Amino acid sequence: MNDKFKEARERIIDQNSESQTLFGMSPTVRRLMSVMYYNEKPMTLDEMTEMLGMSKASMSNAVRELDEMGLVEKVWRKGERKDLYRVEEDNYESFFKYFGYHWRKVLTPKKSSLRKSISELNDLKAAGDLDAETAEQIDKDLLKLEAGLEYYDWLSRLVDSFESHEIFDYIPKKPAGEKIPE
Repeated sequence: MNDKFKEARERIIDQNSESQTLFGMSPTVRRLMSVMYYNEKPMTLDEMTEMLGMSKASMSNAVRELDEMGLVEKVWRKGERKDLYRVEEDNYESFFKYFGYHWRKVLTPKKSSLRKSISELNDLKAAGDLDAETAEQIDKDLLKLEAGLEYYDWLSRLVDSFESHEIFDYIPKKPAGEKIPE
């Protein structure tokens, strides 16, 4: 491969890796995703280790992290004994999978916590032995907690719209080949 192209490719991979900071990924995971994306073929852990100059354990952890988010998949190739992994190549899908994975991880316990607080305040209110100030404050807090649940429901529906691709009904992709304004 041409040396100038290798240098250009390395810069491209670095720039792509840096763009993954938007996702909050670790440097190892970002770099691995970029290398796999530009490698354009499934890779073994040994190949990843060699290309990134990191330990096999680091690569294994990075692949496991990407797999949990659905950003890599194990593939089969006839005659290959080692596990091969292919990275998600669609930028939109990568975003949706990463975003959905992390938001759902946060949303579920948050909603559960709000429901528990609502139940606790409703139980206090039902006990009936509250002074007027406390009863008024409970009502105010219940309204805020319900508003929080509505917000988390909205976030869940937003994530659903990404995962179902319904978001493209509202914010369509540009047609393939259409120039992006500078």
